[in-house]
Amino acid sequence: MRVAILIGILFAVFALLNMRAKSPSPGRIVPAFLASLFFTMFFSRCWVEVPPGMVGTIYDPFAGGIQKMDLSGGWHLIRPWANLQLWSVRTQEYTMSGRRDEGAVVGDDSMICQTKEGLQVKVDSTIIFHIDPGNAHQLWKSVGPNYINTVIRPTAREAVRTIVSQYPIMAVYSNAAPENLNQPGVTSFPGKRKEVEDNMYNALAPAFDAKGIKLERVLLRNVDYVSEQFENAIVNKQVAQQSVLTQQFLLEIEQIKAQQKVIQSEGQAEAIRLRGEALRANKGVISYEFVRQLPADMDIKVLPGGGSILLNMPAEGSTTDASARSLRR
Repeated sequence: MRVAILIGILFAVFALLNMRAKSPSPGRIVPAFLASLFFTMFFSRCWVEVPPGMVGTIYDPFAGGIQKMDLSGGWHLIRPWANLQLWSVRTQEYTMSGRRDEGAVVGDDSMICQTKEGLQVKVDSTIIFHIDPGNAHQLWKSVGPNYINTVIRPTAREAVRTIVSQYPIMAVYSNAAPENLNQPGVTSFPGKRKEVEDNMYNALAPAFDAKGIKLERVLLRNVDYVSEQFENAIVNKQVAQQSVLTQQFLLEIEQIKAQQKVIQSEGQAEAIRLRGEALRANKGVISYEFVRQLPADMDIKVLPGGGSILLNMPAEGSTTDASARSLRR
């Protein structure tokens, strides 16, 4: 767009110069074209564009150097001898990681920090920031374009080491949720990473503001033990504590089963007691229960006077010799 407008200006100026001449000749065309070209180049030097997401700062050697004004996105007119420096005001991140394929530095760029107990941990962190759109001239004046290596990296590494040294190793390493704390049989380590990050932010923000940089967040990406022996000791302790939790859980299950058996026995005893009271109150129930327990093929004969004889009669179709012998007897 800008190039097309400049080309249009070139031809417009060239046409105006030729129109002023009453009889254009080949000898006048070349000077007119050169004059049009010079005017277009002069105008293009004064006419600058600031792309979206960026601001521009101006250096004018005849006006005291870097000017205390920042140009926002769009077209602007500046003096032809002034220089324009563009700065991105979008969010940026600077990562210091122990992994080779992460971070701005190839290789292990994690920080070896000493905790409150004197133990060492490896910390990976990310600094999220952006250039203050209203103070880009201050950044150019005090630091320059290489602000990453001049301000961001050394200031962040110093602040991370300082804040980590104020906390015990487990407060930095652990990120346990509050609901997982205070479990019976387990030594809890409350996570304080959020607090550590907030303290790092409070330490870095004023230093960045003084240079024209706005800090957005400080992230603790990863924390590792430097000593493998210490890490193994922590892991073994956690495994032992988990085994204790498992045994406590099994014990609780057995206690619940025992309570269920006690309740079941008490219920059976209560049922027997109630049944005994019912039998004592209704003696006829005993005879009824007695009859209920008799075999289905038992034949009952009732005699006068209320007595009864129980006879196990032979099945139909059997020989009559036995009955005959009983009659003869």
